[in-house]
Amino acid sequence: MQNAAAAKPLIEQKKMLCLPSTGGNPYQALLYSKLPGDFDTDFAGPGGLDRLRTTDYDVIHVHWDDRMFGRGEDTAEDETALDESLKELRAFKRHGGRIVWTIHNDAPHKERNQAIFERGRRALVDLADAIHVHADHAADHMVETYGAKRSKIAVIPHPSYLGAYETSKKTLARGLRKSDVREFLFFGMFRGPKGVHAIQDVAAKLTRREVPFHLRMYGKAFSSQARLLRRLDANPNVDLRTDRIPDDEIPDIFGASHVFLAPYQSLFTSGSVMLALTFGLPIIGPNIRELRETTPEACHHLLYDPASPRGLIRSMLQFIEMPDMELRKARKACFDFAKDRNPSKISTEIAELLQAAQ
Repeated sequence: MQNAAAAKPLIEQKKMLCLPSTGGNPYQALLYSKLPGDFDTDFAGPGGLDRLRTTDYDVIHVHWDDRMFGRGEDTAEDETALDESLKELRAFKRHGGRIVWTIHNDAPHKERNQAIFERGRRALVDLADAIHVHADHAADHMVETYGAKRSKIAVIPHPSYLGAYETSKKTLARGLRKSDVREFLFFGMFRGPKGVHAIQDVAAKLTRREVPFHLRMYGKAFSSQARLLRRLDANPNVDLRTDRIPDDEIPDIFGASHVFLAPYQSLFTSGSVMLALTFGLPIIGPNIRELRETTPEACHHLLYDPASPRGLIRSMLQFIEMPDMELRKARKACFDFAKDRNPSKISTEIAELLQAAQ
């Protein structure tokens, strides 16, 4: 594991501003769960840098910068907003503040002003004292695309979700769900790059062939996907839900499943994949570096050639034929992977980074 070089530790009050904050996602709560007691953390939305005018902070921890820069409808207003944000950050640095930046994605989820997003990133590369990424591929991206210094980069994995939705003990004690068919799960936003159309197409083919399987498609859909949703809903082997899933239902949803579908067309960091691994679900997805680095090697045989049009259906058929004994071994590998990335361990590493930003 590569860590940014240590510098002079923080002294006196350790007051941190974290932004943008996430309401329904437990990621930040897990990440900060082992911060020392003398850390006083404020959480703010995308426009929270204005707090620097009224509060003295020692550290700013920037997360989803794409929610901060280049998200408006007016390019000129976005340019002005970025300039004001960078002005605030530079003044903060001049007064001795430190900036830690966690990279969650390589591109904005909602592309509006890509050039402004990239300009903001190039500025943050220079301003940040430490750049936290979740895997080596992300470190290479920041170096090759934005010229980040390797010495600034800390590779600390995405924490598992052990303890987030139920006790770790209960999660790790979950056995293989008994079922007459293999239980597939897709969980997350129904964005095009997530491969939802490919899943629908493969599910339809398997149903026509009378291959036994069951698929849960759970997540937020969009009005433009009405045709896709009708086809999924008409498939007797598919259970479709597009309402918001309450947190207390998540353990049983994942616990009732055998494998997670991630036929993503693009991937950088996936909380859904880590959530699936937390509940012992191996991943079916493309054999790309981003998935290989963030899934257990013992399950890589389920990854398929992304250039193959039949890759997804072949991996699903392979999984359907997998004996229970082999699946239990895969589940153990996933649980071990999640334990190795348990929130306490990852949070301790993040705490060290925040205390000793380069």
